[in-house]
Amino acid sequence: MDIQEILAQLKEKFGDSFDISKVTSALKLLDLKNLSLPDIISKLHADGLLSSVGNLNIDSIKDNVVDGLKSKAGGMLGGIFGK
Repeated sequence: MDIQEILAQLKEKFGDSFDISKVTSALKLLDLKNLSLPDIISKLHADGLLSSVGNLNIDSIKDNVVDGLKSKAGGMLGGIFGK
């Protein structure tokens, strides 16, 4: 996943409640190939870059991201194998 894809996912989950330039700078320092989106969210939250989201439960957001990815993967595999 590249930085633009990650930013799009973060905007979908968090809206405009974070500083895109700071998050982009932080993402450039991470080895994105070895991290899942929930891991990236955790790191950004730990660095205080997603702290402006208020009282949102980061664990539930990570779970929603994982569920969304599972759903997309299931749909793709179902399409390949004809469900």
